[in-house]
Amino acid sequence: MVLTEEERKAKQKEYYQRPEVKARKKELRDRPEVKARKKERKQNNRLNVLQHYSKLLSNSESACCNCCKESEINFLAIDHIAGKKQMDSEPELIKLGYRSTFQTNGLIRWILNNNFPKGFQVLCTNCNTAKSYPKNNNKCPLEGKPH
Repeated sequence: MVLTEEERKAKQKEYYQRPEVKARKKELRDRPEVKARKKERKQNNRLNVLQHYSKLLSNSESACCNCCKESEINFLAIDHIAGKKQMDSEPELIKLGYRSTFQTNGLIRWILNNNFPKGFQVLCTNCNTAKSYPKNNNKCPLEGKPH
């Protein structure tokens, strides 16, 4: 008997809903070595994205804020240049499956899977927060000032 793709997916979903299968997956996922590999992969992915956009926009070999040049990796974030909600209407990004609802790790994975699309930059937490205030019109107050 040959199953259709729909039937195969339904059987697979049913299998993964079994309590014993869920318990086994959780047991494997919770192993310390698996958690450590996952954490390291997330850190490497984040660093790759930060370095790419830093090099592209700041001409810097290491990750740094595009505005104030802060380079402490723990203070850096991916910023939507046009603003998070405004990017939902960018046709090129929509075609690639962009959604403003992505959280940090989801956005980083999406950026990597879509070959570093335009529209993103690296900002430190301070510049990113300052940029988000309505009175600043989506610009950091430090932008263009000597540091």
